[in-house]
Amino acid sequence: MAARTTVVDIAGRQLKLSNLDKVLYPEAGFTKAEVIDYDVRIAPVLLPHLCDRGITLRRFPNGVDGGSFFEKRCPDHRPEWVQTALGPGDRGGAIDYCQFTEVAALAWAGNMAALELHAPMARVSDIDAPTMVVFDFDPGAPAAMPECAEVALMVRDVLAGIGLTSYAKTSGSKGLQV
Repeated sequence: MAARTTVVDIAGRQLKLSNLDKVLYPEAGFTKAEVIDYDVRIAPVLLPHLCDRGITLRRFPNGVDGGSFFEKRCPDHRPEWVQTALGPGDRGGAIDYCQFTEVAALAWAGNMAALELHAPMARVSDIDAPTMVVFDFDPGAPAAMPECAEVALMVRDVLAGIGLTSYAKTSGSKGLQV
């Protein structure tokens, strides 16, 4: 069966979206259309964190229960307006990572079921100079999530004591990061 395609205009960019009724989060019943809508709505908050970094995509083409894969190289089939940034390579040489600088690029990623967008700690302008550090707290015996949160608050206080601002965010499937 051929994929159903819808052409939309997002901030002046024409974008072909497909299989919008595909369920990507079976437990909650969230569809690809809902993921794309969410990506577009949070773009004003998310883009400042992504726009100057090379992004690795983690794609779930058959939903979160159907397996995933990481995609470092920005796909060749991307629209011409999805920018790329040269970053660390592998045996094949340097890698052109996706660079998300506009709302439509986030919608394009959502259409590919890129449910996780992994940003490096350095900006593309100086990939060897990280601009942040991340502390990762994952629950596991003997520490549960409340203990992880308590330690995260202690780390926040230490960082504040030396004049650094910190932010908490969820990470992966079970933890949090500061």
